Amino acid sequence: MSSRLFPAARRCTRTLLPGTCTRSVRAPFVRSIASTAGASSPTAGKYILIRRAASVTGRILFFTTLGFIMAAAPAYQSAAELISPPSDADALESFIPQDDEAKAKEEYINSHPLTASLRANPDFIESRPHMKIPASWRKHNLTGGTLVGPGKIVTPPFSWTDRQGRSYVQITHVGTDLCGHMGVIHGGFLATMLDEGLARCCFPVLPYNVGMTAKLEINYKAPAMADQYLVLRATTLKVEGRKAWVEGHIETLPAEDGQEPTILATASALYISPKQASGCGGQRGDFETAIGPRPTIAHHRVEAAPTVSSVVYCVRGGFAGWDSLFPALCRRSLVWKEVTEQSQSNITWHPSLTRQERNQLRGQRGFTVWFTGLSASGKSTVATALEQHLLHIGLAVYRLDGDNVRFGLNKDLGFSEKDRNENIRRIAEVAKLFADSSTIALTSFISPYRADRQIARDLHANASQAGDEPLPFIEVFVDVPLEEAEKRDPKGLYKKARAGEIKDFTGISAPYEAPEAPEITIRTDQLSVEECVRKIVEYLAQQGLITQTEETR
Repeated sequence: MSSRLFPAARRCTRTLLPGTCTRSVRAPFVRSIASTAGASSPTAGKYILIRRAASVTGRILFFTTLGFIMAAAPAYQSAAELISPPSDADALESFIPQDDEAKAKEEYINSHPLTASLRANPDFIESRPHMKIPASWRKHNLTGGTLVGPGKIVTPPFSWTDRQGRSYVQITHVGTDLCGHMGVIHGGFLATMLDEGLARCCFPVLPYNVGMTAKLEINYKAPAMADQYLVLRATTLKVEGRKAWVEGHIETLPAEDGQEPTILATASALYISPKQASGCGGQRGDFETAIGPRPTIAHHRVEAAPTVSSVVYCVRGGFAGWDSLFPALCRRSLVWKEVTEQSQSNITWHPSLTRQERNQLRGQRGFTVWFTGLSASGKSTVATALEQHLLHIGLAVYRLDGDNVRFGLNKDLGFSEKDRNENIRRIAEVAKLFADSSTIALTSFISPYRADRQIARDLHANASQAGDEPLPFIEVFVDVPLEEAEKRDPKGLYKKARAGEIKDFTGISAPYEAPEAPEITIRTDQLSVEECVRKIVEYLAQQGLITQTEETR
């Protein structure tokens, strides 16, 4: 059988020794097997090495990716919340009281008559602004995180914003751990409340729905006791481009319906929307003059209150990442601050006589009588007659007239809203200087905006040096119906305004905001010039600004 299969082996057996033949036949077979095994072993090892390297690399990539995902998860969540902030309805539902104290405070606010009346008003949008801040950022926010908790701000404040950005109401409970003096809420906390509340009032009407505090003035009226409910009310007075003027106050929340609240602090502020605010994600819209009880307010055509970006509140609360999000804005803010501080550090106030000493030497007190009213209402006529009367009784007085100052001091100004603001600001400063020199300053200007007149009043109130009393400021509203002013029209201005020849004319194509609480109101369509002067002089005597001897001198 073997000889048939292997004839070569059979031939070899005949001629060679068995051992030799065996080696000659088996050696190639063994070498073939060995060579096959030797050729396959390196290849198999290479495949094993590749598989091991791929496995290790895959594991490294997997765990590295997993680590990045875990590390970036909070940032991703914050970014997602920033891009798509919670709606006002979501913000109202997002807070769940965790203890009995918070539940009690929440229930009291929800059941209060003021809350019910605000919710019934269709012009207001209810929200809880602090709950719209991303949770990871909220802990860095002063009023949304740092001061939140038992004994402090137990529940996030409820807020109601007018759809046109004209008014704002907020209800907050303040605990016993927010005190400066024992049992009295710290004034700095009230200032923070006013700053944020007044800002939220005007955000809907500012470009990109964001603004930075440029000026904030606060007057404290009464102590704010701890462990009580406070109501913040704010009103947007005027909007001009990127600027908004707002006033407001904090009052107590009456425990019973019909009870009068106590005003604790008042404030006025100016907010400016930065030019770089387009990076905040808001949407700039066209502005138009609002029609309503405050016609000077410009409002966003889009209902902006629900779409205010959460970043606004984080920024205002001191979010540490602001400079990384908006570096250009921060750099400009720092430069602006440095320039302002440097310019302020280069000037020094040089004291002179005290106001009391100057008044004693001159024998009279200085103050300002500010006439305001429509064109042709009789401001200049009454002011001129009052000036002559005071001069005749021996008092130093000077009249600043709206037309006269435009020949010199304000000849570079026109009649746009911006120029009118600057016109009144300059006159207020000049009147303050006259009053500080113990001279009576009489100003007769239309001064149509309450905010500008308030600035003039504040300039006098804050002009105190070395413990001097504030400079008296008497606002005289020369009240006359528009129809009567048009009938008089001594310069023909109303006729030209009606014909469209004069733009931005007060009472026709531009608003006039009547004073809400003037010291004196005179109706020149009902009183003679002499009667108007007598009414003003009697008031000055009653206030002790001029003596009875001077009045009858």
